Amino acid sequence: MTGGFVDLFTPADTFLHRLDPRVKIIAVLLLSVLAFILSNLDSLLLLLGFIFLLLFLARATLSRTLFALKFVVRFMVLIVVLWPLFDPSGTPVLAELGPVKITEPAIWRGVTSAVRVGCLATVWYILMFTTSQRDLVRALVKLGLRFDYGLTLAISLRFLPTFGVLIESIKDAQRARGLELSKGGLVRRSKNYVAVLVPTIVSALRTADTLSLALQSRAYGARADRTYLRELSMRPADYVALTVLVALLVLPAVAKFLLHVQI
Repeated sequence: MTGGFVDLFTPADTFLHRLDPRVKIIAVLLLSVLAFILSNLDSLLLLLGFIFLLLFLARATLSRTLFALKFVVRFMVLIVVLWPLFDPSGTPVLAELGPVKITEPAIWRGVTSAVRVGCLATVWYILMFTTSQRDLVRALVKLGLRFDYGLTLAISLRFLPTFGVLIESIKDAQRARGLELSKGGLVRRSKNYVAVLVPTIVSALRTADTLSLALQSRAYGARADRTYLRELSMRPADYVALTVLVALLVLPAVAKFLLHVQI
């Protein structure tokens, strides 16, 4: 497990790293809500470009950025491909094969939905690239979440990339033993993937056991009151960033729901 560990947090001295983690949590929530408010493709592309700009300013390494974004890109491509197959409404019809019709509006709706999903997924990488596990848990607790829940969420976010690497390593090991995962019908491939699923589950259980022992060795839960090495405090820059982010959400919401502007 340790050999394949990937932590998305990238230590750096940027304004995003210096922001209060509570502000960053609220920021990704506001930007996620904004992705649902926006309906035009141009507006969503502008939002996605803004998110990518923030990712660039976070100074994450290229390898970690590509590792994180490859899953999002695959899912976006899948949406673009499948959406027109299940949404035959609109004209003109570009292709027709039996009951399946592919229309131009459906393609654009698929692209719009894919971009929205891209916004919802990539915005959370800003938080994970610039916030350590310790600060994330502390921020969640400061926002009112129980420490147990905050720690559980932080560990989950931390180990998602780890298990992604683990699955790829297991697949490579099984291929080296002659297992063909991509050949045959659906049933055969499903059976072949059992050889990947079982080692993954076993490794996950071992990791959970190791984590529990690590927490017990640190006397986790021995005292009800907790002390912290560093307390979080809002600075003027944090209030300015929070104000700008709230304005980014409020202005489009007012334009759409009160002024009935299509954005």
